[in-house]
Amino acid sequence: MGSVKAAHPQAQGVLGIPEAIWQELWDEVESLKRLYGEARGVEGPLPPALEEALLHSLTHLWGHAKAMWEEAVLEEDE
Repeated sequence: MGSVKAAHPQAQGVLGIPEAIWQELWDEVESLKRLYGEARGVEGPLPPALEEALLHSLTHLWGHAKAMWEEAVLEEDE
């Protein structure tokens, strides 16, 4: 994810991160919750496709969080 800067201060959202980026994060959280629910219902080893989907979702979520952290406007920087 590249650097995203809002053109208008009100569009910056929390910590200077645009609302659209926050929404992507929450969408991924919902996806992970859905996959986790599926995995909890599986008896025995997870099917490889579900295990891969969980790993992909966790990695995607971590990537979003890392990028947001790097973009955040922290109080000490103001």
